[in-house]
Amino acid sequence: LAVAGYEKEAVSLLRGLLDAAEAFGHRLPEMYAGEQRTVGSAPVPHPAACRPAAVAAAGGVHLLVALAGVRPDAPARTVALSPMRSAPLGEIGLTGLQIAGQAFAVRVTRLGLAMVEEAADGLQLGV
Repeated sequence: LAVAGYEKEAVSLLRGLLDAAEAFGHRLPEMYAGEQRTVGSAPVPHPAACRPAAVAAAGGVHLLVALAGVRPDAPARTVALSPMRSAPLGEIGLTGLQIAGQAFAVRVTRLGLAMVEEAADGLQLGV
């Protein structure tokens, strides 16, 4: 959503997912449901859902990459950063990332500014 220009909607989904993770003790089930959000309400796990679920856990990694706005292009050996400026988090750092076998690390400040902290010589940084 954020890449397509719908950052407000992406942030809304992100906030909902983070709230759900907190409600489930940071062990997201594979399925959950809830009514329209109200103050103090929490989602309800599906009775047959595994918790935690590997697929749900992997979603957290995807969310962090989306927050940082990491846009890799492996064939071109480039990576661009376009962080979500209105994301509901403080400063985050991502290390141990790789594209086309080249390592890099990024940090996004609480103001939504992205910076590359580490990059291999063969990796080009895009806009």
